[in-house]
Amino acid sequence: MTFGDLLIAANLLLTLAILLITLGVYVAYRRTYLLWFILSFTFFPFLFLYSLAWPMESASQLGIVIYPLSVVVIEVGLILAQKNLISSMRAGHGEEYTMLLRDDVAVVRGYEQLANLFIGKIAPLIGTASIKDLLESRIDDHPVLAGSYIDVEERLNTRALEEIIDKVGLEDLSLAFYDLLEGLIELYAAFVPWEQAIDELRDGVGEVVKGNALLFEWVIPLVLFRAVLEPVLRKCRPDHLREIAILLNRSDSGVHVHKNGKLSVQDIIRQYPHQNRIDFLIRKFLHILDRTYLILQQSMGEEAVNSLITDNFRKMPTNVKERLYGEGLVEQLPPGILEEERVTLMSREVLIEELVERRKKLEKAYRELAEAELGKMKTTFLDVVAHELRTPLTSIKTYVELMKKERLGSLTPLQKEKMDIVAKNVDRLTGLINDMLEIPTIDVRELELRKETINAREAVEAVVADCQELADDKGLYLRVAVPGELELQGDRNLLGKAVKNLVVNAIRYTDRGGVTIEGRRDGQRVHLAVADTGRGIPGDELERIFEPFYTGDNKNGGMGLGLSIVKNIVEAHGGKVWAESDGRGSTFHLVMPGGT
Repeated sequence: MTFGDLLIAANLLLTLAILLITLGVYVAYRRTYLLWFILSFTFFPFLFLYSLAWPMESASQLGIVIYPLSVVVIEVGLILAQKNLISSMRAGHGEEYTMLLRDDVAVVRGYEQLANLFIGKIAPLIGTASIKDLLESRIDDHPVLAGSYIDVEERLNTRALEEIIDKVGLEDLSLAFYDLLEGLIELYAAFVPWEQAIDELRDGVGEVVKGNALLFEWVIPLVLFRAVLEPVLRKCRPDHLREIAILLNRSDSGVHVHKNGKLSVQDIIRQYPHQNRIDFLIRKFLHILDRTYLILQQSMGEEAVNSLITDNFRKMPTNVKERLYGEGLVEQLPPGILEEERVTLMSREVLIEELVERRKKLEKAYRELAEAELGKMKTTFLDVVAHELRTPLTSIKTYVELMKKERLGSLTPLQKEKMDIVAKNVDRLTGLINDMLEIPTIDVRELELRKETINAREAVEAVVADCQELADDKGLYLRVAVPGELELQGDRNLLGKAVKNLVVNAIRYTDRGGVTIEGRRDGQRVHLAVADTGRGIPGDELERIFEPFYTGDNKNGGMGLGLSIVKNIVEAHGGKVWAESDGRGSTFHLVMPGGT
């Protein structure tokens, strides 16, 4: 196979892959134009197969015809696919149409769809002559509608507006379409009950918004004022309606009330802000409702007004209601209107808050339980390990002592030296195991039986005497500044061990200077402080140094048990311990119960 054949084969595989992908897309979306694309792509693998079977150098008369014929078929298929896609978009239906339309064009198409809803109902009743006259009158009032017309299918066609939409803007178009829709509703209401016309408006808005969510921001005046408030005004007594008309028509409300209760809100549409249209209109609606609410109650009674407004809201399509309720409208309405919805929403909010609070409590309980279980597991593990190590260690220590005393035979000087090293390490390991056994929490009931009054200075001096040799080896000083009358209440051995662990720890991490142990009375408690002149402790480690086995960047060979033991001892006595460090040394504070 030549290099050219390999290239043809590679192209064949690539074409087959594209064909499979296109098939998958067609199966998912079932679009006609995708089917034409598939049929066109089917000829590409055929051409590559033909090229492999009949090379061009030895092409027959049939081969000369096959290539151009296949190309023609492919081109025709692609043209038909593109034509079908463009037709779908121009027809104003399908997902491609919705996705590819500009937002402003989509709003115009939505208005057109809503207008055609009423035109489709009016035309069978009286024809299109009155509709055309209405359109002409609106074009005179709003020149932006110029170019719109009623086509042979008795539908409004607004394609010409799309050419000038960049020049006029949606605000002017929205006002023009509002006037047109207002006229169509009144024209339709002349032949059917007015309530039916409003119901048709509600359903139409719901259908349009379903396919064009952006249009909701522009048609909401129809929803709030014409579909909710106007039905209430139309049921008012004439004298009360005149009172409302005078109140609103002479104010800056933006609403004009006609003598039959009809509402015109062109001025509100002119006041649209560029952002937050929905919030602006809801606030405007609530303001107008608040100004007219008392008059409405006088006219038909509070219960009737609340019931009527509630019913008008509930008749809205679900998607429109959800959008309005989601904007917080229900909570701002006067009491008695949409009361069940208000209670439901408030209950849901309370329920959500309760669920969030319960979740926090459960998470906290889970963390505490996990920490408790982990602490129990660690305690059990340490206890088991320590006891299991202690048993063989006792045997090792016994035999080491016997060998050192040459009870099991004579030793050479070198052997004696090595046995001394083994003995020291056995003692070190024994001390480590004893520390591990002291990490679990001390039994508070047993501790109460061992408590006594202890002279703090004597206890500290005893610790210093034990640690003096260790400090002398490093050339460090040990100073005690504890008043002689200061007394502690607790277990002498445990408190001594806690202070000793702190002093030993301070000596271990100090190279120059020394360690100072100070004490003072703090109310009913005794405050001891062990300060060193060592290298200090990083701020992010101050909380963790009391955790078992935490050593940080320890280079002194410790196991990280000493401070954990101190914490357990101090807390078992009802005290607290913490550390401070400013980078020039560290200070450990112990606050313990004072003597009686």
